[in-house]
This record gives sequence, structure tokens and C-alpha cells, in this order.
Amino acid sequence: MTPGLGVVMIVMIAAEYGWRRTLPACLGTTLGITLLFSVGMSGVGVVVASSPLLFAAIKIAGALFLLWLGVHNWRKPPLQVVENKKSPTQHHDGLFSKCFLLSVTNPQPIIFCVSIFPQFIDAEIAYVPQVTLMIAVYTLMVFVCMVFYALIADRARIFLARGRSFQLLTRVSGTIFILMTLGVLYATISKLIVG
Repeated sequence: MTPGLGVVMIVMIAAEYGWRRTLPACLGTTLGITLLFSVGMSGVGVVVASSPLLFAAIKIAGALFLLWLGVHNWRKPPLQVVENKKSPTQHHDGLFSKCFLLSVTNPQPIIFCVSIFPQFIDAEIAYVPQVTLMIAVYTLMVFVCMVFYALIADRARIFLARGRSFQLLTRVSGTIFILMTLGVLYATISKLIVG
């Protein structure tokens, strides 16, 4: 339920296109996180967590994507609420791929699942079914949360269409993405220099 990058992206998309057209974006975010959890629990996550250079490369790639999103949001024109407005989903699922990319370039879910899930694994029971169930439940929870945030943002569309509200929202989210980029780059590069 705690808002992260995926939630910020879903809120922006739902505010612009409505919650129904945001469903592919919710699915993209969810499947990206599911892929990372699958990678993390298959053992690759331990390798990534123990290889500072590989982990740093993934974080820098994610930061550059965040920077692109931040600049993109800053340059968005004011919102015009039109119910049949064309969305990127009508052009080969652009929202799905954008949100999937945002998810898979964020390595934190790998570290999260590698540090949290093992506590709940019973050594007496087969590993794969347990992990599969955990990932499936978490995937469902992520999708439901994303749809929930999309519904809330959809309700705010009329308010956001007034005056400069949407532009303020896009500038704030763009600033958040850019600040996160700077934070990730600073933390990653300084850790590489010191380490």
C-alpha cells in the first residue's frame, strides 16, 4: 500500500486517461515486480545483491529511466479531460511497456524479496510451490493496490482539469522522479567510490 515509483506513475496515467485505460499500466507494473521477485527467489537475487558492480549498473539504468520520466512529466501540456481521448494503450500497449520498464529497472524488489521471503519458507516443504504461492499472492496484492490508486486518481480527474492543477501534479511528480534519480545516482556512485 505504501506509494512508490509505480504508484506515482499509475496516478499520473489514471489522472490523464482514466482508470480503465490505466489497467494495462497496472498490469505492466505488476508483471515487472513479479519478474523481479521470480529472479530474486531463483537465486539470481543473491548474486545481484552480492555483486556491487552488477547491482550498481542496474540501479544506474533505473535512475536514467527515472530521469527520462521526470523530464517527460515536466514537459507535459495541461490536462484536458475528454472521455474518448486516445491513450498510448491504443498504440501497442505503450503504457504497459512503460510501466513494465519502470518496474524491472528498480532493483529494490529483488533485495526486498531476498531479505523478507526466506523467513517464511518451511525447509520441510518443497521450495518451488511455497515461493510460487508467495509470489502469486504478492502479485495479486500489487495489482489490486495499483487499481485502487488508479481509481482514486480517476476520481480526481475533474479537479485536476481545473486551472493549473494537473500541471502542478506533473511538475511535482517530475520533480520527485528527478530527485530520486539524483539520490540513487549519488548513493550508488559514492558507494562505488568508497567501496
